[in-house]
Amino acid sequence: MQSAHGQGRSPHVQYPPIDGFWTWDIKRDRVYGDANLSDYFGLTLEEFSHGVSMERCMQSIDAEDRLRVHIAIRKAVERRAGFREIYQVRSDKMGLRRILAVGQCYVDGQGEAALYPGWFIDLTRNVDSGETALREVHRHIEQAKEISQSIGQDLLFYLLENAQEEAQQRLDGRTMRRKSAWSRPC
Repeated sequence: MQSAHGQGRSPHVQYPPIDGFWTWDIKRDRVYGDANLSDYFGLTLEEFSHGVSMERCMQSIDAEDRLRVHIAIRKAVERRAGFREIYQVRSDKMGLRRILAVGQCYVDGQGEAALYPGWFIDLTRNVDSGETALREVHRHIEQAKEISQSIGQDLLFYLLENAQEEAQQRLDGRTMRRKSAWSRPC
């Protein structure tokens, strides 16, 4: 199996601790998962040990998110690409939880989508925390700045630096507006 996202290496992205894992055998339509996945999706560990259909897993996704997630999964498989979505799942054991799910399509020797392993993290505890969200934004902007600088995109780096400073000001309780980059003397 090989990753379908091309030859180049993508930059390392840091995520919070992972709450659960799955592997989707696309050709046989079987999703296998760990105990945490079974808790969050309201299925038994035995079901995930033997594999359940993707449709069965989709039933645990909140009705408001289900169509959007279904379309995103379909597009990711068609494009042989990565998947990254935030949505809500519901189970008797966990209740309503907001998760970030991340996966990557792998193809077989004929270039057909074959396996889709992935993982998720529970974002529920962070939903109401604006400060936590701003810290995440700040951290992601730092990563984007490093990438833009490494590829020589100075204007993009400058704009990201301004956005990061805005996030930091909000974290510090200040809400001052920066001057536009275009009014800055060269």
